[in-house]
Amino acid sequence: MFRVFGYFSLRNFETASKNISKMQEDALMFYIRTLENTEFGKKHNYSQMRTREDFLKLHPVLSYADLKPYIDKTVAGEKNQITPFDPFYIAFTSGTTGKNKAFVYTKEMFAKPSKLFKNLLFSTLSFKRAGLWDDLKRYHEVRIGVKTNFTDSGIRTGPIAGMYEFFPSYLISPRVVYDVTTENEAHYLHVLFALKDPDIGAFNFSFPSVATRFCQTLEHQWPQLCDDIEHGTLNTELDIPDDIREKLQTDMRADPQRAVEVRQIIRQGFDGIVRRLWPECNAAILLSSGSLLPEAEGLKKHYLKDVKFCNPLHAATEGFFGFSDPDDNSQTRFIMTTSLNHFDFIPVEETDKPSPRVVPIEEVQIGQCYELVITTAVAVRYRQGDVVKIVDFHNQVPVYEFQYRLGQMLNLYWEKMTEGAFVHALRGAAKRIDVDIVEYTATENVNFEAIAEPLQNGRHYVLFMELSENSNKKQARMSSQQKQMFEDVLYQEHEVYRMLRDNGSILPMKVIQVKTGAFNALKDAIVESNPRTSRLQYKTPRVLRAPDRLLILWDSRL
Repeated sequence: MFRVFGYFSLRNFETASKNISKMQEDALMFYIRTLENTEFGKKHNYSQMRTREDFLKLHPVLSYADLKPYIDKTVAGEKNQITPFDPFYIAFTSGTTGKNKAFVYTKEMFAKPSKLFKNLLFSTLSFKRAGLWDDLKRYHEVRIGVKTNFTDSGIRTGPIAGMYEFFPSYLISPRVVYDVTTENEAHYLHVLFALKDPDIGAFNFSFPSVATRFCQTLEHQWPQLCDDIEHGTLNTELDIPDDIREKLQTDMRADPQRAVEVRQIIRQGFDGIVRRLWPECNAAILLSSGSLLPEAEGLKKHYLKDVKFCNPLHAATEGFFGFSDPDDNSQTRFIMTTSLNHFDFIPVEETDKPSPRVVPIEEVQIGQCYELVITTAVAVRYRQGDVVKIVDFHNQVPVYEFQYRLGQMLNLYWEKMTEGAFVHALRGAAKRIDVDIVEYTATENVNFEAIAEPLQNGRHYVLFMELSENSNKKQARMSSQQKQMFEDVLYQEHEVYRMLRDNGSILPMKVIQVKTGAFNALKDAIVESNPRTSRLQYKTPRVLRAPDRLLILWDSRL
């Protein structure tokens, strides 16, 4: 059924994509007419906007501060503020790169993106690339349970993942595993039930960090996992509620033969372990662009060798912005969801201006970078903060690569080192010295000096980095020459940084290698300090300035 719906979704998109102006007019006016009589719509005179041209002339570009009063009133139970419908979910952003933002979802407004997500993205693109259409292969959704709450007015709240209750029968882990909200236990259980099934066709990890944690759990706990498989038992040290343990125990059956197979395979090492344990595995579904690329590349070289990566969509709490270009083998390019959302663009060089120039979709140019300005089911002409680079067109629809988040920039003077430029230098240096980066973050020395003595007398960057382990479960210590390579490549690639280094305004970057697990400890601290932050949505801040967070990494230095 998915395959049929997916086919028609693609066919309709293909036809519509030949007239981008009409496509955008239809997407936009659906939202304008729907919101016309809300308080938000009255404020912005939606009744006077009869065409997309009216919208582009009359509607200001908004920040979250412009949306927040209407969202706050909705959360408090007031009606018809930013939606004419009754809200069923308040979705919070992760809050790992800034304060949590809330967005209001209603069933009526969610139906359209939900249909596209299921039909077009997963059934047509991700499943096809994963080979799940060829024959009915099993699919493993590796997901940590999320905690949701309720507002005083009775609306359910939580991370965006808490809104989805999509648990099809082909999943590997029992349904109750997705109620486990502690990371160690959830990963142990997902690995356990995966090991019991040798015929898995694809894994959905969502993020490289989830794939890394899954594989590290396998590597560090395989003896106990194999014992559980052999005897049909469940590790007594798992900290899970009794009712969940009882339900899971009913799914455990002793399988000595599979335990022997797993032990034999694992004793040969962990290079390419996923494909060796699950020979039918055709794909790992995870995001592998932008700042996530270094960790994804490390996985590709080690645990996930010979496994295709699928990067199915570019999305955020505010909506779905792009789906994977099926002709892109690198899986870093996305086709904009122009049948679903309306897009405007701010040239990246103007993002700091009080009144930046706004470019309509018909005028974007290949090779240029823009901040996305989105109109979706939950936000109108909203500066979303993602910077993308236009690389091609699918008919008239822009094809783009995600670059970085605005605000994730290092800045000592006025060099404004973007996340994209910084990660490009890190990747280049890592390749030259043949190391695999698991995680990294950086800061300016003034933030570091709030927790420790100065590393040198002058302004400079401080880079914290965790590398992958070797076969002995240890990180190889980088030499001073290897650490210097990260500074050298950054110096070579960034013109303004090089100029400031040459005139002595900036000193060489200091690189601090941290122990395995340091960034997991950072995640634990961030998630536990903010009840609205979900482990599933967590993204390591690429610029970290909070002294108490930096201290976690400094105390874990090798």
